[in-house]
Amino acid sequence: MQSQRQLKRAIVIGGSIAGLLSAKVLSAAFDEVLIVERDLIPKNTADRTGVPQSPQPHILLTQGYRLLKDFFPGLEKDLQAAGAVPVDWGQDFQYFAFGDWCANTTEPTGLDSVSCTRPLLETAVRRQVEQIVNVKRLSPYRVEGVIGSADKVTGVRCRQSKDKTDERMISADLIVDASGRSTNALKWLAALGASIPDVEKIDAQLGYATGRYRIPDDWNEDWKVLLISHEPPKKTQLGYLARVENNELIATLGGYCQEYPPLVQDEFMKAAKQLPDGAFYEAIAQSTPISKIKAYRSTANRLYHYEQLDKMPMGFVAIGDAVCALCPAYGQGLTTSAMSALTLQDWLLENAKNDEVGESLAFQKKIAKRIQSAWSAATTNDSGFLNGEGDRKKNFVGRLLSGYMRRLVAKTHTDGELTLALAKITHMVDSPAKLLHPKMIFKVLT
Repeated sequence: MQSQRQLKRAIVIGGSIAGLLSAKVLSAAFDEVLIVERDLIPKNTADRTGVPQSPQPHILLTQGYRLLKDFFPGLEKDLQAAGAVPVDWGQDFQYFAFGDWCANTTEPTGLDSVSCTRPLLETAVRRQVEQIVNVKRLSPYRVEGVIGSADKVTGVRCRQSKDKTDERMISADLIVDASGRSTNALKWLAALGASIPDVEKIDAQLGYATGRYRIPDDWNEDWKVLLISHEPPKKTQLGYLARVENNELIATLGGYCQEYPPLVQDEFMKAAKQLPDGAFYEAIAQSTPISKIKAYRSTANRLYHYEQLDKMPMGFVAIGDAVCALCPAYGQGLTTSAMSALTLQDWLLENAKNDEVGESLAFQKKIAKRIQSAWSAATTNDSGFLNGEGDRKKNFVGRLLSGYMRRLVAKTHTDGELTLALAKITHMVDSPAKLLHPKMIFKVLT
């Protein structure tokens, strides 16, 4: 992206994937981009304290992978060199739902991405960003507030994370909140007297338990990713396996409605046996555990409706999980972060001839539109668990659509082409509207 004017400084709050992508985009429009990150960044691919979900699986959907490669042309090579496992989601993904396995295609589909740990992916993206000369990082520093007025945000107030010393006031033309689920933006904006958005929350009370396993030398499974799915409202358990770097498996059990899986290895194995198919248990039974079982339960869907405000301060926008945090069971988070960065790029281009950044509210409206289908997919499914916080009883149309989707998935048990069509929608390559194309409806209902 080439801008016709250069603003002085942009500050990105948070140095995870959404923040790194934002910094990449902003670097073309600002003299300086400063990432303020609360964690001390590890030199290797280790988990970070500020990313409690780091040990859990992170699915990179095809659309997200394509966008990452567009932002960073050298990323694919770096990931492959680091051991990320290439995945063709039409061939290498085994999906069990509604009583059977979905049929796969026999030829390469082009529905590609990679399977790897969160630290590996984040480190690879960060190293790409570190090559951009006008992007700097301040860490470990925690943003404690924004400065300015209800009309315009002009900077941040931050402090060294560990011992709370060295308070700094840093001015900027634009502040991008990419601080994720732990965002304090509402508190910051309220302190300036600005309006704050309503927050929509759909919480099916999903909890994860995840361990790492060493794959044996005589491993002969032909899949790279495997999912035994939950089925609202009664089947609350799921099992997810993914091959990752260093010849390892990430193994995750999940339970909705607070039916959380155990965190002790023996009990974890017993719970794995209770899944409706034995493939998950058999895979980990022949592998060697190499980590403790770790829990994660902050899985609520949360949407900050900035787009509904009458007015927002200039110079402040929210992106990624700081505006739309989705239940991680659906693997949309990394991809929606990449889509949000693309939206940020478009917004900056639209205002490239102006002396100031554009209207913040206009940006948030663009973000809301771009992520709407992902939000609908996650919350419609999670709302099927009637015990979950914020549940919504389905109306007639909702029940009709749920019945249609059950029938569609059942058809994929014997129809690989239908499986691929559904996968393209899941991976955000095709529009969900294709589910209701007359040809699709005819195929599902006949």
